[in-house]
Amino acid sequence: MMTKRKSLMILFALISAFVLSITAYAAADIINGDFESGIDSWEVIAYENKGYSVDSSVDSSKGNVAHIVSENDNDVRLVQEIEVEGNTSYRITCYVKTNSVEGGAGANIGIYGVSISSEAVLGDSDWQLVELVGKTVDNQNSIRLSIGIGSHNALSKGEAWFDDVRIEEVEDAAILFGKQTEAKSDAITSNDVAPTSFPSQQILTGSAIAFILTVLIWLWHSTEAKKPFKKNEKNGWLWIALILAAAFIVRILLSLEFYGHKTDINCFIYWGKRVVANGPAHFYDQWCDYPPGYMLVLGAMSILDSIVGGGSADMTAIIIKLPCIIADLLMAYLVYRYAKRTMRRSAALALMALVAFTPVMAFVSSAWGQIDQALSLALVIPILLLYSRRPVLAGLVYGIGIIMKPQALMCGPLFAVAYLMYIINGSPYMNAKLKQGTARLFGFKTDSIALRLTETVLAVISAFAVIILVSVPFTGNQSTFWLVEKYYGTATSYEYATVNAYNFWALIGANWKKVDVPFLGLTYGKWGTIGMVVSILSSLILYVYAVKKYKMCKGALPLSMAFMLAGIFTFGHYMHERYIFPALPLLMFAYIFYNDRRILCTYIAYSATMLVNCIAAFYYSKLFEYGLYWDTNIIFWCSVANMVIFVFFTYLVIDLCVRNKPLKGYNG
Repeated sequence: MMTKRKSLMILFALISAFVLSITAYAAADIINGDFESGIDSWEVIAYENKGYSVDSSVDSSKGNVAHIVSENDNDVRLVQEIEVEGNTSYRITCYVKTNSVEGGAGANIGIYGVSISSEAVLGDSDWQLVELVGKTVDNQNSIRLSIGIGSHNALSKGEAWFDDVRIEEVEDAAILFGKQTEAKSDAITSNDVAPTSFPSQQILTGSAIAFILTVLIWLWHSTEAKKPFKKNEKNGWLWIALILAAAFIVRILLSLEFYGHKTDINCFIYWGKRVVANGPAHFYDQWCDYPPGYMLVLGAMSILDSIVGGGSADMTAIIIKLPCIIADLLMAYLVYRYAKRTMRRSAALALMALVAFTPVMAFVSSAWGQIDQALSLALVIPILLLYSRRPVLAGLVYGIGIIMKPQALMCGPLFAVAYLMYIINGSPYMNAKLKQGTARLFGFKTDSIALRLTETVLAVISAFAVIILVSVPFTGNQSTFWLVEKYYGTATSYEYATVNAYNFWALIGANWKKVDVPFLGLTYGKWGTIGMVVSILSSLILYVYAVKKYKMCKGALPLSMAFMLAGIFTFGHYMHERYIFPALPLLMFAYIFYNDRRILCTYIAYSATMLVNCIAAFYYSKLFEYGLYWDTNIIFWCSVANMVIFVFFTYLVIDLCVRNKPLKGYNG
């Protein structure tokens, strides 16, 4: 009897263990991952609903496999929702074979809805194992696993086969497969409750409160700036430290509230780990659409995270955002340093506070996690170095900007003309004494065109030198002109009239419309090219006129550069919501040099519309999986506001560069 009972207990234990093991396995199981039942249990999803096919085929070595063909650039996937455990790391693997796959994310494994994908398999390739490693967030119970050609915002084309899709638990991973579900302001995207409407009310309410804060700081500055200027005032280091410390705390709180833009932050984390683990030479063996400069920064942040991060996803995100946050604080301090030369210390402190607490700057660096302020520094610092007659160092810093972010190249024509005017006009235009370093090195005893030409040549060499020194270690097996191809590919990777940039094209309904769509006899792309060319040429003409007629017109360079960026953003194609961002700090320095309150009003107006644009684009990236792509009313009215601001800005630039008649400033 005991033997029978014992046998039953053992049998019950075995059955229980078997059931538990099946339950545990089912928590992360892929149905029909070998495609022996065709593509059953998989959902076909495509961005462009034409020019593609998805079916199963028979491979001589693999048997039944999934087969995807995309004739044009597209995002075509097989998607399956699978159950997972929260706060658990997984490795997803799949065998992939390709034929003539090109562009974007190539053939890949992805997580649909959070824009995460594996390395791109491109060209012609035999069967190879591809993997994607990531971690679910707390309370997450499913992921939408995808295999296919292309990805969100990284379209591809070609032919690919997939087989043997598997998932298994692994050790801790940094990339997140889901959205945080804590009770935060961005919990609207929680997995607990699917949102049913775009958060327009929250966006507009938050932006209005932020605008009021900006206006209050502006009123503080205007009150202090009306007071007489005092020379030899003390620096007021205590107030500087308090303002910057408060700005830093605000950004840390924002970083805790918002993990960041999932695609951008996860890419930054992954790239930082990859450059440390694989080294620069093999970094670009896998997909990355950024140039190598910022990869070194991300590598350093990855090392820092391994030392102090403690494995926390929130801490990792904060550490990866630190360079952006530091750039914000440095820009604010530079504003103070230059403002106190022409206005009393209290007014300069208020102006520093205005930059430190400009909501869109804090949002982009800390909530979004992007590096646009680093690009702004790479444009502002060379201008300031030119004004202090350090042209070679200015060229070096601009080169750093180019190797960090391709958008720096947009300002290349204006910098080239600025150096040309420096050669022609000489130091009176720069209002700086002759620096003895270069002159002594080349035997120049007095200022001359030959000396300034030599300095300019050295500036160009310095810019190219830093670009080459940073890029060579990353070359690996790539072609000689891989960096040029990288820049071109990045610039043209989003072939749309506008990508969430609320400008003229968004105003007429062309947001996310292909550049080859006809419009008034041409295409969006051709009109966009004309808009860019006109913006650049008009900025160059206004700048040259100003410095030729008014040699001491220091504000012309930052003002015309801000105008050029605003024009390109407003009428150019391929634009994103943040491409106008560097115009803000450039406007701030133009205000310092011109002392015209209209420039500061333009700064405040643009900062308000940029904030609405950036927050709306941020939530679009989080909500598109629910079909909540955007609010057309926000797009329309914000685009109208940007057009009105640009018209006023155009009048202002002409008034200052052509007439050189600034209004009486607060301290003028």
